[in-house]
Amino acid sequence: MPEPTTRAKSSHLPFLLVLALLPCLLSNSCASSRSARLAYAGKSLSPEAESAYQFLVYQDFLRQGNKEEAAKTLAALARAHPSPEVAVELANLQWGLNDRETATKTLEDATRLFPDSRQITFYLASAYQMRRMPEQAMAVLTQFVAAHPGDAAALRELASLQGDAGQHKEALATLARIPEADRDATTLYLMAKATAGLKKTDAAIALLRRAVAADGALMSAWSDLAALLEEKGDLAGAEDCYRRMLAQGEEASEVRARLVRVLIKQKKTAQALKFLDEEPADKARMLDAISALLEAGSPKQARQVLAKLAAAIPGSPDLPFYQAVIAYEGEKKPKEALAILAQVTPDNPNYDKALGVRIQIASEIGDQDQAQSLVAEARKRYPDNKEFLALEAALLDRRGDTAAAAALLEKAVADAPDDTDLLYRYGVALEKLKRRDEARVVMEKIVAKDPTNPDALNYLGYSMAEEGRDLDKALDMIRTALAKEPDNPFFLDSLAWTLYKLGRHQEALAAMERAMGHRIKDAVIWEHYGDIAAAAGRKDTARKAYRTALELGPENPGDVKKKLGAL
Repeated sequence: MPEPTTRAKSSHLPFLLVLALLPCLLSNSCASSRSARLAYAGKSLSPEAESAYQFLVYQDFLRQGNKEEAAKTLAALARAHPSPEVAVELANLQWGLNDRETATKTLEDATRLFPDSRQITFYLASAYQMRRMPEQAMAVLTQFVAAHPGDAAALRELASLQGDAGQHKEALATLARIPEADRDATTLYLMAKATAGLKKTDAAIALLRRAVAADGALMSAWSDLAALLEEKGDLAGAEDCYRRMLAQGEEASEVRARLVRVLIKQKKTAQALKFLDEEPADKARMLDAISALLEAGSPKQARQVLAKLAAAIPGSPDLPFYQAVIAYEGEKKPKEALAILAQVTPDNPNYDKALGVRIQIASEIGDQDQAQSLVAEARKRYPDNKEFLALEAALLDRRGDTAAAAALLEKAVADAPDDTDLLYRYGVALEKLKRRDEARVVMEKIVAKDPTNPDALNYLGYSMAEEGRDLDKALDMIRTALAKEPDNPFFLDSLAWTLYKLGRHQEALAAMERAMGHRIKDAVIWEHYGDIAAAAGRKDTARKAYRTALELGPENPGDVKKKLGAL
């Protein structure tokens, strides 16, 4: 059973009891555990000696690999001579036997017998957490700190669980009960995590700097500090953090990958490539570097990294896909990407993936005949693959036959009514056909099956905002969607539009400006931006937004022109 974040060390056997049994341990009569048990069966031992003897019997069963008998022996000892140490030992053994409910019950019983034992309390909280019972974990720790208000370790443990549960304000309040003089690096780190959870980035960075100053080996604090500095745009600061981690022997591959990415973002491409050359070939890190280089507009260097990857894993069936990605996304050569993927043969284990990518590229460049031919092959070769069915529906929709796409999806969801992805695609098709009541019913079915499905929640929330009804509920739905995808520009637009409908124009403008940071080319969103900027008193911004909307071709250009003329 995993140990909690902090716990007291247990002594398995009282020293005096071991001394009491020392003559036995040194004698030949105890050489055989079986003969020893038979020899002692008829003897009368003191309670202390009996306890120590049973513990040794338990250990002997463990040495034999008989964990079931060991658990029975230890359970009997726990009943006859209860102690926190024996309870923890027993719970660990039961957990190892995958009997998690019994292990938890053992700890619950021990907590009632030893309510002041930090060790038992921490183990029970850890067991609850491992069984995804965070409320029970926090409850047992809350009860303990109520009785021991000055126990800093318990306060840290409780705050850690509160932070994991998203209760950042509560976590900070818990940690504030630890006197300033007793706030070690771990306390400062937990305070920083809670502060970051409240979106107070600068304050969180300050706390993390204090944490690493107090304990330079606290890798989790260095990692979080680097991530927040990246978020703030302080790439040099993030680079320094990652280098410090590596200098201290941090072996996580992710740290190396993040350092390479930060170097690339700073246009230190030569340094990034040199660092990759110095490190053992690592597929995940090299692929991440390729992705970063493509994002930075460096396809030539991306090909260099791919060449190293190909040398490290020659003959890998994945290589054509990486080559195609560089050609398509980095060099903007879709036909070359198609030619590369066309060389993938049906005996390649990734042939289905090759077909899927080829279909999407052919469709995007307007080669609908090739896309349709590939879909036909894919549907015949992989009749049970729902992704190809969805691609066929997308091709029908792109050709303007949305009704046929909806019919195809309707049949698919009838065969797979619990498939939320197909349901969502069907709902979108219904929306395009202006069958909005039916679309709403489909989206509500998705939310009933998956209450945190971001796409369906955003759809429903935005629909309510458009209709001007249940705006507070719409806001809650959209925020739940954003919790899953905080940078989704369409979700941010929905948030901004709902805030606008609520009359909260400055908040709406802030949300919309976050969405605009994604360089969106959508006439509706730009028109929303104009409406919100105008309501917030930003007329110049509104004019620019309306003009951009007109350039993108809105459905209602006359209305947009009227809004522009009214400024």
